[in-house]
Amino acid sequence: MTKLYGFIGVITLLLTGWVCQPVWGQNRCDELVVIPEAEKQYAIGKFEEVFSLLTPCLEKSFSENARVQGYKILSMTYLAIDSLPQSSRAIAQLLALNPKFEPDFSSSPRYKALFQQVRDFQEQIVQVTSVSKRAENLLYVPATVVVLTQKDLVQRGYQTLEQALHDLPGFDMIKGNGLGYSNFYQRGYRSTSNDRTLILIDGVEENDLVSNSVLIAPQYPLSDIERIEVIYGPASTMYGANAFMGVINIITRNFRELPGPGRQVAFTGQMRAGSLQRQHVDGVLTAKTPDVALSVTGRYFRSEEMDLSRYPEWNFGSRTAADYTGRLDLTGTNKDGVYLAQDYIRRTNLTNRFPGSNLFSVDYAPDGTATAIRLSPQGADRAARLDNNLFGNVLNGQPVTFSNTKRDWFVRAKLEFKDLTISYLNWKTDEGAMPWYTNRSTLATDKNPRWVTADRAFSITYTKAFSEKFQILNLASYLLHEISGATSLVTYNGYYNGRLGLLELARDSVPTATTTYQHRVSTQLRNELRLFWFPTAKVSVSGGVEFRSGLIQGNYITSSRALADETGGLAIMLPGGNNFKTADVGVYSQVTYQAMSALKLVGGLRADYNRIRKNGGYGTVVNPRLAAIYSRGRAIFKAMYAEAFKDASFLQKYGTTATRQLPNPTLLPERVNNLEFSTHYQFTKQWSMNVVGFLANYSNAVGTAFVPFESGQTQQFQAIGKRRIWGLQGEGSFKSTGWNGWWNFTYTNPWDHDARLRISDIADFMANAGLHRQFTARLGGYVSANYVGARKTGQGTSGSLNPIQRFDPFVVLNANLTYRIPVSGLSVQASVRNLLNTEYFVPGIREADGSNYAARFPQDRRTVSVGLYYTLSPPESGR
Repeated sequence: MTKLYGFIGVITLLLTGWVCQPVWGQNRCDELVVIPEAEKQYAIGKFEEVFSLLTPCLEKSFSENARVQGYKILSMTYLAIDSLPQSSRAIAQLLALNPKFEPDFSSSPRYKALFQQVRDFQEQIVQVTSVSKRAENLLYVPATVVVLTQKDLVQRGYQTLEQALHDLPGFDMIKGNGLGYSNFYQRGYRSTSNDRTLILIDGVEENDLVSNSVLIAPQYPLSDIERIEVIYGPASTMYGANAFMGVINIITRNFRELPGPGRQVAFTGQMRAGSLQRQHVDGVLTAKTPDVALSVTGRYFRSEEMDLSRYPEWNFGSRTAADYTGRLDLTGTNKDGVYLAQDYIRRTNLTNRFPGSNLFSVDYAPDGTATAIRLSPQGADRAARLDNNLFGNVLNGQPVTFSNTKRDWFVRAKLEFKDLTISYLNWKTDEGAMPWYTNRSTLATDKNPRWVTADRAFSITYTKAFSEKFQILNLASYLLHEISGATSLVTYNGYYNGRLGLLELARDSVPTATTTYQHRVSTQLRNELRLFWFPTAKVSVSGGVEFRSGLIQGNYITSSRALADETGGLAIMLPGGNNFKTADVGVYSQVTYQAMSALKLVGGLRADYNRIRKNGGYGTVVNPRLAAIYSRGRAIFKAMYAEAFKDASFLQKYGTTATRQLPNPTLLPERVNNLEFSTHYQFTKQWSMNVVGFLANYSNAVGTAFVPFESGQTQQFQAIGKRRIWGLQGEGSFKSTGWNGWWNFTYTNPWDHDARLRISDIADFMANAGLHRQFTARLGGYVSANYVGARKTGQGTSGSLNPIQRFDPFVVLNANLTYRIPVSGLSVQASVRNLLNTEYFVPGIREADGSNYAARFPQDRRTVSVGLYYTLSPPESGR
């Protein structure tokens, strides 16, 4: 560890020393002398003297207040010689230092007009904090970032966070509505879960401690969100493990800075009801004084979701003989060339035990070898009759039928002081798990299978500015992530799924079903100290140290009875027990150097160390980031290189199931190096666009593989190969009086390097667009479209066993109308999603073999909802 700290320290000092060398030692500018003298020279018209006084000092030795005054004088001087571009640039630099600055009353009308014009343009510039963990202009950050604001969320009629992701570039959305609700593949990387993108709420991680996955269900509230910052590409230089494909940071509102009276009570909320019995309430109540604010945010969501029983994969009605055509037949040969029929007869002695049975027929070769066994009509009738002890019947007192009810809630309390924020967050999802699976692997009732997840997070954030040049932020958090003991999956042994065969049929064996309840809980304590140093106007240094200590569960606790946390035990015991102590340390630094007015250089490095128990863990991993950002006229060009790693999850290292019985504790981290170039162009004040090209190389990609186990085979997580993914991503926006619109597109070429096959389920091309029209002061309308190109999957691709080889392209239209009622703070919104009632499907997740995991997921047809938005305006009372 000593070597690790020393390494980071040396790198930081070298970087800082190199970029600071030209300016250190030049501190001869006395602002108490220079500023008054520059004002005097400006007043008498000696403009060259103003430049010679201010130019050498502004970016080197002045305090922040002196720089504000200096830029004011400089901007007026440039305007006096009719150099509007340079005057505008100086005003912009002034506003960057003090956004609330106002020109003097005595300033010329021409200067006031130019100042207001620059301010209006500056207000369109979005500040983001997720890339370097400090506020930066979105256009100049060393990463590709997309931002959604609270205004976007309301105007576009999003009802869940998941809906917002559909409109973003670079996200292949796979909404399965099962135990994971919705999977997303960012920038073409297909994975078994949402475990390669880091999701944060105000900097606190939401990814599960065991699986690294994040559940994007309808539990997240929207009312308290200020903005959502989405980083594309590796971000391990600042965030460490698992910021592999990107980061989504949900930033909530700072309620101490609410406009209006210093003492007030405020409320913002919404309620909505519509198709599929979807209903939700979502709001935040705030009370504040000039010194402290207390806010409570809550959300409750319920839904019946789409009834999938009309599709054969999820039909649990009574079976008929027609359902068994070819289902129990044994034809063909195994890998050794032995007829499956002959092998089955040898193992079961079927024909000797049941000679002359009318339930099946046997085909023989001339040498007497059985070449096929075929189910007879009488056999199909019996199989259906026996399976109907389950299908169309009752299980655990509940009718066997498709069900996918959802009951999700979220609550958060936040206490904000000047430098300190204390937060407690708690949410729970209770959702049907069925849609992930088919009726060949599981059975469904109203109560089973269920997937019940809980998340609790307590955090304390402390910020302190010791001076204009040095600030700190400390974020401490305690996380508890749980799969509730009420979580259950149902499996069955029947004829329809082939787990009972011809021998059992001849014996008249009755199918059986088993409900397995599961429980898992893990905790982690984390502390991150961030340091921000601004030694000169041209140099900034961000750095930090992060510690994590966790107790992580390996296998599920399982039980045949409800509340597995009280009634269950371990099906498979892991060496050393089922809980793992883990410790992580991360040290990082990033230096930003304004080499010239048009060129910014960024270099960063992070080292992470991980240990599990005494001898486990990945050890030390180092990841760099380099970027150059150049602006010329209306264009901004970026060149960026970054590396990242994803630590294999505890689920992948230690978790086992009935089909995956071998753990793999020595799994190495996945690695990626990513190179991208981007161009942003501001055509006019109202029109802009951004285009990004990227190339990413992945190694040690983790997936499942079949390995020898006991007398047969089982699955195991392994590092199975390399991937190369390249693509283009673009976005744009425009605004005019009463109109605003946006668009984006993504082209992706994902390739499995070792298999020499295209990666499954990723669309070549996707495009999204939206347009808002404000018809009157009270009435606004919005329409959006999502296009997803054809998706290749199954045979001929890598990552899926899907029997379907192609999913057709589709277009989905959405629309809403919002009317502001003549009552203070009240609006009503009518929304239609999938306006044309298009029937379309997306590929299944994981193996998507069509037997255990569904090969396809039907998506929602047309849904209609009405929402009510309300904002309580505080009274204009005293402070």
